[in-house]
Amino acid sequence: MTDQELIGPIEIRVPPNPSLSRVLRLSASGMASLAGFTVDEIEDIKIAVSEVLIALIEHGEGQPIDLQFMVDDQLFSVSGRTAVDQFDTEDSDLILCRTVLAEVSGSHGIDVIENQAHIWAAVSHAMI
Repeated sequence: MTDQELIGPIEIRVPPNPSLSRVLRLSASGMASLAGFTVDEIEDIKIAVSEVLIALIEHGEGQPIDLQFMVDDQLFSVSGRTAVDQFDTEDSDLILCRTVLAEVSGSHGIDVIENQAHIWAAVSHAMI
């Protein structure tokens, strides 16, 4: 890929089923591989994708989850949203999610905007 060439965004809507984590992880790792991410960076991306999906499943209202993947030479980002009536961003599970995302990503966030829970993470690519 050339500088700043983007792959994506890829947008996926999935039912709130944890078994789909494998499919999403494979999709994300394929995209990151095309962009030249290392094996360790791809593992971090797969962890971030799983964390985003599982947290939205566990704290959502059972509605579909909308995910977006985007990658360029420097960054892989995953963003997920789902409908919620209540969403406690200080729940202990979400604090753990933030801790994991902090370990595998350069930046991340969890918030609620207009009855939509939003969790995102961006994993940096160390250009060698």
